[in-house]
Amino acid sequence: MTVTALPNTGNSSKFQVVAKNGEFTLALSFTLRTKIWKLPDAAAELTAATELAEAIVSRHDPLQPFRPLYVFAEHNARPALEQTVQQIRKSGFYIPKN
Repeated sequence: MTVTALPNTGNSSKFQVVAKNGEFTLALSFTLRTKIWKLPDAAAELTAATELAEAIVSRHDPLQPFRPLYVFAEHNARPALEQTVQQIRKSGFYIPKN
């Protein structure tokens, strides 16, 4: 699996994830990464994105395509990165479809 930082086009940090069974974009909101998780720099953001991507891929059903975009923000993430990764590894990444 490869995780690559994408150029900033707004306040969120975006990463392109290429896995064995597909690819997707992962976004970390400004508030989540700076105020809640307090990630100090771009290297820490890439490490966080890699951990989140690994958790998503580990719980992904290979018969289904990946969502095109996984957004992590203060309303759908735990107060700590480690808690969020554990939650995804336990129950998957779930956002109700509208």
